[in-house]
Amino acid sequence: MIAETIARDCIGVRIRLLNRVVTRLYDDALREHGLKLAQMNLLTAIALRGPIQPARLGRLLSLEKSTLSRNLRVLEANGWANTRAGVGNTNIVRATAAGKRLLGDTRPAWRKAQEQVRTLMGAPAVAALAEVVDRIWQDDAPR
Repeated sequence: MIAETIARDCIGVRIRLLNRVVTRLYDDALREHGLKLAQMNLLTAIALRGPIQPARLGRLLSLEKSTLSRNLRVLEANGWANTRAGVGNTNIVRATAAGKRLLGDTRPAWRKAQEQVRTLMGAPAVAALAEVVDRIWQDDAPR
């Protein structure tokens, strides 16, 4: 039966399950900072790559436009990032000093979640994941 085969063998099904479990671990750890994993991911990318155009940021993180906009609104509402007019019709996103401080403040919670995920996945799987993501990020943009 195809349902059994998919449930047993589908890489996509397994990755989606892993994503939900891992996201929950990080969200639980970051909750005390008023931050979710999706927002921390976005803020980290802005802090590293900013100032950056939102469209480029979305491509870099392989985010749908609506997901990017929704999470940017949260960052901006909390004063962790701001968007300003750039050259021409483009906007530029920057991490604020408060946003950069927040990343530093989350370090213990982030480390806790990291260790939980490392324990869950095991060192070989973590290393394999890093290798795959590094390949995806070649040339600075996911495919």
